[in-house]
Amino acid sequence: MAKKERFYDYKTIKVKGAYHHLFRGGTDENWVHHNPDGPAITPVDPDDKSIEKKYYIFGFEKTKDEFKDYQQSKEGLPWYKNPSMNLNSRF
Repeated sequence: MAKKERFYDYKTIKVKGAYHHLFRGGTDENWVHHNPDGPAITPVDPDDKSIEKKYYIFGFEKTKDEFKDYQQSKEGLPWYKNPSMNLNSRF
């Protein structure tokens, strides 16, 4: 059997004292910053003031207020927080 290909990829990497949340979807070959739950770039050490938090939605930088508006415009639970989508609970 062939391995089932996912529609998207999501990963978090650590670069120069910051975590970068990256997303690649569809037929895109390039990774873009994206984190729907918080900042896409966050410092590893919360007390480090040299790296500031940055918010990105599908590669587009947003201000903190724009990001809050984006979060409020979403309806319902995301698929990964929905208990009915948990495969382990079905069996």
